[in-house]
Amino acid sequence: MPEAKRMVLEQASQGVRLKVLGDSEAVAAEGDNQSQPDASAQEAQAKPENVSEADWKALKAREDELNRRERSLDALEQELNQKLQQLTAMRQDIQKMLQQADSLKDKKIKHLVDVYSNMKAQQAASVIETMDQDLAVKILSGMRGRQAGEILTYVSAKKAAQLSEELTRLQVPFSNN
Repeated sequence: MPEAKRMVLEQASQGVRLKVLGDSEAVAAEGDNQSQPDASAQEAQAKPENVSEADWKALKAREDELNRRERSLDALEQELNQKLQQLTAMRQDIQKMLQQADSLKDKKIKHLVDVYSNMKAQQAASVIETMDQDLAVKILSGMRGRQAGEILTYVSAKKAAQLSEELTRLQVPFSNN
């Protein structure tokens, strides 16, 4: 039999076997007929008939790229999770520090309230009149009403009005300002 006829018959019989056995079994059967040791040959064996070699290589390259990207994304996700845990821990530390600072500030204001409560009203008024209004309000709000009122009698009328207004805002919890 001429060589050309034999090759055509072999290819035809392989084609029939491929269609009858199904793709995965056909690939295995085709592998029995041909023994190719390198990886590119194994990839070529798994290539469907209706896909060109160039398209198959492009698909495999795309698959490899997607796999690489997936591994990279997994690594980035792990890194982000670690950073999120670090940020959460830092946030908790900062909240603790802020609470400690607030507590210390409250202690200092209580101390100032005590100091100004023990001063003579006229002396306390002269100092309160010159200090920051917010601090003055906090000090006056910490005092008993009678003491604060006595100090306010020695403060200028304009400043006493401003301080009284701020004291009122401090005591109204749901004001619009």
